[in-house]
Amino acid sequence: MDVGNISITGLIARDFDIQQVITQLGLIRSKPITLLQNTQTEHSQRLTAYQQLIASTLSLSTAASALTDGTAFSQVTASSANSSAVLASASAGAPVGSYEIAVGQLAQSHKIGSAPIASSSEALGYEGEFLLNGHAVSIAAGDSLTDIRDAINTAGAGVTASILTVSSSDHRLTIVGLTSGSDGAIELVDANTSGMLEALGLQDAGASVKNAISDGAAGDALGDTLSPVGDVLGLSAAPSGTVQINGTNVAIDLATDSLEDVAAAIAAIEGVSATVESVTVDGETAWRLEIVGDAGQPAFSDDNNVLVTLGVLQKGLANEIDAAQDAQFSIDGVEMTRSTNAVDDAIENVQLQLLQETGEDDVRVSIGASTSATVADVESFVTAYNRVVGFINSNQSFDADAEQGGLFFGSPAIMNFESSLRDQVSGLVASLGGDLQLASQIGLSFDSSDQLSLDSSKLLASLATDPEGVKRLFGVRTDAGGSAVEVMGYTSATADSGADGWEVQITQEATRATATSASLASGITADETLTVNGKSVGLTAGMTLEAAAERLNALFTAQHMDIEATVETDRLVVKHDLYGNARSISIVSSLDDGTGGTDLGGATAGEAEVSAGFDVAGTIGGHAATGSGRLLTGNSGTGVAGLQLVVSAEAPGSAGVVRVSKGISARMTDLIEVVTDENGSLTRAAAGVTTDIEAIDEQIAKIDADVDRYIAQLQIDFAVMEVKMSQSLAMLDWMQNQIETLSGSGN
Repeated sequence: MDVGNISITGLIARDFDIQQVITQLGLIRSKPITLLQNTQTEHSQRLTAYQQLIASTLSLSTAASALTDGTAFSQVTASSANSSAVLASASAGAPVGSYEIAVGQLAQSHKIGSAPIASSSEALGYEGEFLLNGHAVSIAAGDSLTDIRDAINTAGAGVTASILTVSSSDHRLTIVGLTSGSDGAIELVDANTSGMLEALGLQDAGASVKNAISDGAAGDALGDTLSPVGDVLGLSAAPSGTVQINGTNVAIDLATDSLEDVAAAIAAIEGVSATVESVTVDGETAWRLEIVGDAGQPAFSDDNNVLVTLGVLQKGLANEIDAAQDAQFSIDGVEMTRSTNAVDDAIENVQLQLLQETGEDDVRVSIGASTSATVADVESFVTAYNRVVGFINSNQSFDADAEQGGLFFGSPAIMNFESSLRDQVSGLVASLGGDLQLASQIGLSFDSSDQLSLDSSKLLASLATDPEGVKRLFGVRTDAGGSAVEVMGYTSATADSGADGWEVQITQEATRATATSASLASGITADETLTVNGKSVGLTAGMTLEAAAERLNALFTAQHMDIEATVETDRLVVKHDLYGNARSISIVSSLDDGTGGTDLGGATAGEAEVSAGFDVAGTIGGHAATGSGRLLTGNSGTGVAGLQLVVSAEAPGSAGVVRVSKGISARMTDLIEVVTDENGSLTRAAAGVTTDIEAIDEQIAKIDADVDRYIAQLQIDFAVMEVKMSQSLAMLDWMQNQIETLSGSGN
């Protein structure tokens, strides 16, 4: 409280402290603030309690989640009878049992070496480029062996190069693949006229056919048929020369010739055909040169490594230190290969590390269930549950002597929450049947204080006799009757269906966007350009329907369009891979309908014809649902909210009955999600306390302002009284002087 700067001298009463009086009056006026502050302190304690309760509740949700998703019941241990040969580890869900493993061969990385080089630092005089695993490595005449090593290491070719110094006059380049297995084999192509790889002693002089095909040979796959081959390979100075095929000279310049140009030049040779054919490499469309002789595989003679660069011929490795090889092993007599010695996909959720070859001897790897870990997870759930209930009870009691209730005393939100907690544990889990339907059957029970306890011997017995029943008692299980419907997912808003389940009624089946051509009994009879979803492809007269479909599919694959062309009787059918209205096909043709084309586009050339599929539509248990493609999702505000079904029904009608069972921990996590979200009862209760605290802050500020104004006015009032009193005393003194003057004059 600010008493202001007004000075009161105390003329009203010399022995009376006016300033002290004003201060005391201000304190009396501000007394409600103390009461409000006391109330605010109590609210702050209550808010802290709500925050602590929410934190403990979220911890309970975490403990329950381990039981809901089933990992707590799928924990395992792994052991190997010979850990020096095979190491084993396992993660949750690994199948319990034993496996006999024999290791015939370990995987290893490819390693090659050069011939001895006198110096590692002197210029070698080699100039040009070579391809290392498809990456161009450029070498200058002034480069030394060290420079070549550095150029290889910076090429990003999936290898590492080093120099082995045998003696002061014997230095050898070593190249090791970074990826083990046969797929990690190092590929070298001497894409230059000097034959530097041969000179370095990395490759042999002789060349042989690299990719043999029926009656011929094929080149390496390239991503472009129209650009110069050197550009496609990333070469700055591609080789050129005159090669011989069946004794006939063919001049090829890879710096300017495309794959189509090379094929055209070779095709001019009598008795030899050369074409560019599409192939699929790692899911991508590529093209390669194919050379076929009328009388069998042609004879090839290279010049300046032109055919080697194209991949028609290859040179052998001169010094292979370690071959690129896969691991070879067997599990229970079944032979397998992998590119690495770390095998994690042979036995589900089991990780094997192959360390040494075992010959004909088997190594037994055993996977056992870890029931002790399961019991520990259930105990963690019990502890987290009791922490929440204990905290509620300690703050909900009433002290009769002090006539004071706890911080949660009388709170409807807390009482409802505590009651719901117990219901989630004690409720029946019977929607999918089974012998285990109550928590008490596996050793969970309550005491008089609503604290939960676990009889671990009962739980262990249940795990031994009915492990799936225990999982079902805690987690979520679904059942879809009929082959036309599959449960894709659910949320905390999805209710337990009960034993009767929910019937799925379909009013519209999901369909795919489809475009069908006119009858094309004679195949493609006119040149036509089709533009499908903005991507163009040309069909030429004389094509069969199968060839036309193949060309369309090459476009669709290259552009990742999720569309497929097929031939049905005498028609081309273009169909989207995905279902629903959001997946459409727009086709524009260069020809009018009825003019000899496919009639796949609009009626007029350049006009688009768009087709789209239908989303599935229907209800789940009589409740509204929303379709997207084949996915049918229950609408919010219903018992099936968030339930996602994949419906493959091909006609309207019943698609089957779906049942959803939610067990103890699943119901617990659902409850906690509801009460702790932004509109949940606990969140709203805490927010209400915060609002009360803020309201008291406003009241205190208002009273403070009122007291300040009251004191200021008192200061003014007393000051005015002081002035008036001073004036009155002055007048009294004057009158007294006048009287004394008159008395002294005798008049």
